[in-house]
Amino acid sequence: MSLLNPRPRPEEVFTPRSATVNSAMYVQRPDLEDMLVSALRGTLHIVIQRDSGTGKSWLYKKVLKDEKAHYLIANLANASRLGTIGAELRNLLEREGSSVKTGYEEEKAAGANAVVASGNVKHTGQYSIGQMEPFEACLTLLRKSAGHSPAVLVFDNLEAAFTQPLLKELADLLILCDDERYAEYAVHLLIVGVTKGIKEYYYKTPHHSTIANRLYELAEVSRLTLAQAQELLRRGVIDQLKFEVADFDQLSKHAAWVTDRVPQMLHDYGLEISTLALKNEGRIDTAMLEKADGAWMTRSLTHPYAVIEHHMNERDTKTGRRNQALYTLGRVDTEYFKTQEIEARLRKSFPISTKDTTLNVPQMLAFFSQGDRPILRRSPKGDAYSFADPRYRMVLRAMLVLNPTEERVVKRGLYR
Repeated sequence: MSLLNPRPRPEEVFTPRSATVNSAMYVQRPDLEDMLVSALRGTLHIVIQRDSGTGKSWLYKKVLKDEKAHYLIANLANASRLGTIGAELRNLLEREGSSVKTGYEEEKAAGANAVVASGNVKHTGQYSIGQMEPFEACLTLLRKSAGHSPAVLVFDNLEAAFTQPLLKELADLLILCDDERYAEYAVHLLIVGVTKGIKEYYYKTPHHSTIANRLYELAEVSRLTLAQAQELLRRGVIDQLKFEVADFDQLSKHAAWVTDRVPQMLHDYGLEISTLALKNEGRIDTAMLEKADGAWMTRSLTHPYAVIEHHMNERDTKTGRRNQALYTLGRVDTEYFKTQEIEARLRKSFPISTKDTTLNVPQMLAFFSQGDRPILRRSPKGDAYSFADPRYRMVLRAMLVLNPTEERVVKRGLYR
């Protein structure tokens, strides 16, 4: 590597939790970007929902920048902590240097006689008559800074506000946007979070059913395609870090598989494999993948790892049927799956030990969905299952390995 063009550090390339968009590593998502642009040109307010780590924040920040939109971000986790969304909006205004006096006091500079003579009175705070409330103050600030450009007030981390009082307050703000006093600012509200079904929630709320008609739900920001996942890794390990990769196809497919093509997890995995490469003179070979898996699980998936351990066979049984079922679940690539599918997959992966044997798959899946640490949850219709947390699928893929000769499932340990 030339001294004039030093290699960047892995943490400068793979930035899994960066609040700002890493433009060199941003993977284009044309369909979603086009939908968001169209929504910004419409009149409805916008909802972006999906699992954590799928790239929601980078998506909207990238599009808003491209559209030259002016925006403020209100963190609903902070609203939950402070008790109201209004408190977070006031906090936001203060951070932006646009705080409004909330009261009024007089402070005498000298004795009473001196005040009467000179009128020398200091105003030291808290004037409230005619004060603009925080929501309208935010809209005013946005429209003033945006001019004729788009203006957006973002409510991020919706999952933190999924309680009746905060959702009602959010509904009130959405309704206020139709009031002519607020509508004149022409500011879009953009609601972002992990929680699904916000429109359905408002449909069930007697006094706010019309809220759903004011919202446009962007198509779910889901996993990357395999090609997109491979592009992300290529940009990082080859284009940016200039590492020598013995078999990029195997590396990229393995990383995409264990991370389930979730952008944040791909960044995490890329960081681990790159850190190992630095210790190997800038080379990545396939023998490093197992160590990368262990390091990645240790840094990013310790809790899911412990939950899976909790559900494994308690002792080393001859068959380890529960472990076989867990291994099989990790190989499922669809969001929802039924017991018949899992049984068919289980028999295919373990043909000898399952031959002429009754498998109580419904009971095993029910077991995995119960208790205080379930890894599965039933679908709304009750005839299928999905993972309670997408990280459980990831850790199953990195943690459990099949010994095909003995048809036994071996558990990989964490990296120490």
